[in-house]
Amino acid sequence: MSEQLDLAAVRRRKIAELVRVHGSMGSRDLGDRFNVSEATIRRDLNALDEEGSVVRTHGGVLTNSRVMVDLPNEERKSVGAEEKRRIGQACIELLADDEVVFLDAGTTAHAIAAVAHKKPTCTYVTTSLGVANVLQAQRIAQFYMIGGSYQPVNDSFTGTLAISALRSLSFDIAFLCCSAIDIDRRSISVASEAYSQMQKEVICNTHRRYVVADTSKFKPNAFMQTARFDQISGIVTNREVDNDILAQLEDANLELVLV
Repeated sequence: MSEQLDLAAVRRRKIAELVRVHGSMGSRDLGDRFNVSEATIRRDLNALDEEGSVVRTHGGVLTNSRVMVDLPNEERKSVGAEEKRRIGQACIELLADDEVVFLDAGTTAHAIAAVAHKKPTCTYVTTSLGVANVLQAQRIAQFYMIGGSYQPVNDSFTGTLAISALRSLSFDIAFLCCSAIDIDRRSISVASEAYSQMQKEVICNTHRRYVVADTSKFKPNAFMQTARFDQISGIVTNREVDNDILAQLEDANLELVLV
């Protein structure tokens, strides 16, 4: 019974992410995708609606406007993998050969770390255990992992120890992941209060600050605002971004890198 409950919980988290990416999904499409009955999908959608992750509709479901909890990194890796790969390549091309680079905790940061060998003389710093493992696999000679209180959702470290370490450092460039980019409020946000404090410290100590996010992140709002647009240098995203969103980003005087 516990195994069935675990499978249902994983399936529901994946459904919530799909709805967040696509904006809406039909019950029949979800049933076909997960190879379960429509009755099972209806139970899943009712549970997600009750917890506020989605909004239930007749015959389907809509995304909720607010992201309160992120999916675990391992489940997010398969969402938008090709877009994240392109974003990672573009970020590496923004680097000179001797910069101090902060890589955030998130699956897009993993994509950047995966091509860090193209700029091997940079010094990389991260709060993410997964990103540090990728850097090690890339045989990067100079990288630092900041420790603290472990957060399993994004495989990273937060807390007073981590904040203290960040305050002692300065970065030439930071690549920041997020849960949402709010076009109307001109801000970025994350679902975790603890990690929002980490990003704020990084932003204070960084010369150039780039938000790295695929276009799915332009739809919802998240729980904790991390930075306003006037506190970041630019956004690296995939070229499929909506024209209306693109126009608003250009109006905000941000450097845009479309890949």
